[in-house]
Amino acid sequence: MALISLGMYLAKSMWAVSYAIASFVTMVLTWVAISGAATRYRKVNWILCALSIQLSELPVSIMCMDACFYTWLNVTGTFQESLLVRFFYYTNLITAIGLLYLFKRAFEVQELGQKFLDQLFKGSKDWIELPGLTSLRFWQQLLNPFQWPRDCTIYENIPYWTQEEQLNAQTSDGWKSVLDMALDIYQPCSVQAGDDRPVLFYMHGGGWTMGSKKLVGPLLQEMISYDWIVVSVDYRLGAKAGYPTQLIDCKRALRWVKDEIRIFGGNPENIVVAGDAAGGHMACLLASTTNLPEYQPGFEDVDTTVHGVLGLSPVVNLVDLENYSNHDCRTRFIKDVARREGSAESAENLKFLTEHSPRFRLKEPSIPHMMIHGDIDTLVPVQHTRDFVNHFRNTCTSTPIAYLEVPGGHHCFHLISSPRSWYIAIAAAQWLNYHFDGINNIDSKPDKRRQEIHEIVEWGWD
Repeated sequence: MALISLGMYLAKSMWAVSYAIASFVTMVLTWVAISGAATRYRKVNWILCALSIQLSELPVSIMCMDACFYTWLNVTGTFQESLLVRFFYYTNLITAIGLLYLFKRAFEVQELGQKFLDQLFKGSKDWIELPGLTSLRFWQQLLNPFQWPRDCTIYENIPYWTQEEQLNAQTSDGWKSVLDMALDIYQPCSVQAGDDRPVLFYMHGGGWTMGSKKLVGPLLQEMISYDWIVVSVDYRLGAKAGYPTQLIDCKRALRWVKDEIRIFGGNPENIVVAGDAAGGHMACLLASTTNLPEYQPGFEDVDTTVHGVLGLSPVVNLVDLENYSNHDCRTRFIKDVARREGSAESAENLKFLTEHSPRFRLKEPSIPHMMIHGDIDTLVPVQHTRDFVNHFRNTCTSTPIAYLEVPGGHHCFHLISSPRSWYIAIAAAQWLNYHFDGINNIDSKPDKRRQEIHEIVEWGWD
């Protein structure tokens, strides 16, 4: 009997300590989520961002989890017996106030998105109202963190290399590297081959060294619902040659899409490139390095023209002479990503960083851009995107650019299904539809185009 009592005491003590730790950590992360606090260490910022973004985007879910934990402590009698639990109960009340504030900030994005759409559709009959608290969609979709593309067929892991590229990649970096050279296609169920629907060509983020094409957020789901063809691209993350291998791989994937996308109902003459963070960086560069032979080795004559750019928390300035970053981004990119010799401050490496910074490649003529960035991003400075947008408007005066600076948005907040990310996804989708939907090959009828579609083959092999 004594052993049973001891066991029950130890179990309650374990729950009490767990509750205390959870309460303290949640309180700290809530403060980080509200303030956007950052350190001088990139890895620490990355960890804080990855954790605090859960509270920033899912405050209601966090409060529900805490309520369940608290109820369990009451059921087991731990709450009444532990001073530790009672002390941290009041800590959690303070945290709950912070979580409610986070929810309020997320809901404020509705007003931002609505103003953007009102301006976009000014004088048009295509006006749209964003869902609010009284909308069924808000509760079914905007507060459901578990979202996956529906009403579409997914074609996974399609390789985009040629035989020579496959052999070179395998020789230099191993078979795992070859497997990274693949893409997924999301074809809406209502779309057939030859329909010539717009294509969203999406590149994931992850600092050029990690990430996956499987990380699809609300934006991609929203575009599928509008019968866009979505292509999600992987690229080599650990190539010994370093960057710009990632950029060249994305151009290889674009080459494949232009050649084969009609099979899936996409229009190769209507491709919008998009991406988050490092993927946003490469989306901007795909637009500004069109058909440049140095970034198209072995396929120099292939047309890599794209028609629009959507950047989400994009990296647009690798030089960062103003030192907006809290960490030394120049050195990290030169040493860990590009794997170049010498100091990041050397003239040669500064020239390399400048050449691969979308901010310094802008020129007229250009193509429509839309940039989205959270105002408390601790990994990619929002000021860089502000400067990019201002420079674009001064340089590319005949080309439209839209900018949404998202209040309370952390780095890559849009990857989590939340009110904030869905409002931004809806606004971005409407911008994409406004500029790119309805562009078809008017010289041939859909039935005729479908008859001309060839079957997909082992692409690039002799």
